[in-house]
Amino acid sequence: MREILHSDLTLFDERLFFYFRNKYRPEIIEYLKNKHQIEIKDEIEFDIKRTNTFMWNGILVREIVQLGYTYEHLANQYDAIYEKIEKCKSIEELQKQELYMFTRYVDIIINQQEMTDHLLVNRILHYLHLQIEDYYTIEDLTNSLGISQSYAAKIFKEHMDTSIMKYGKELKIKRAKALLRGNASVTEIGEKLGFYDQAHFSKTFKRITGVSPQKYRLELQSDE
Repeated sequence: MREILHSDLTLFDERLFFYFRNKYRPEIIEYLKNKHQIEIKDEIEFDIKRTNTFMWNGILVREIVQLGYTYEHLANQYDAIYEKIEKCKSIEELQKQELYMFTRYVDIIINQQEMTDHLLVNRILHYLHLQIEDYYTIEDLTNSLGISQSYAAKIFKEHMDTSIMKYGKELKIKRAKALLRGNASVTEIGEKLGFYDQAHFSKTFKRITGVSPQKYRLELQSDE
């Protein structure tokens, strides 16, 4: 029978920390769901899972503080999550709370890390981050926010010194760089990020980074 370790080995997995620091919400969700399946298969004990979840609450707050936030701004959220963990009565409830905890803290980073002095620009930034894996147009964005395309473009350009769509594509390529560390094909990554075909994805990737997705992946592998 395989020995069941009490420590949460994901505490030592740099991939999860990399996803968290870079605000890669979908990757975090997929990672945690796989982790939870393993925990169920290994029949992790409730007390061990609860202790590990408490630990993650503290570790994630520390990570956010290292990004430049003060603990005072996180204290209420930390306490609220701590209390929710205490109330969990099953492994499934703890896993659900762990998933909420990670995504909630990522949302805090997204909502505050790129704040400007203009409320509308902040709303546009929030939309772009949340829609990073979807195909969208300027019309989709402005309809969602209830504003005109011309006004949105003007305000965003004034505050961010770039266009909305250019900024959105740069976000997608940043995410693509992380996905290229994994096993997904270039075509799959392009589709995942809302590009309508591989040629469109590869052209955009090369225009922003200077190399093709395939070459970027080879460079990553040669550095390992």
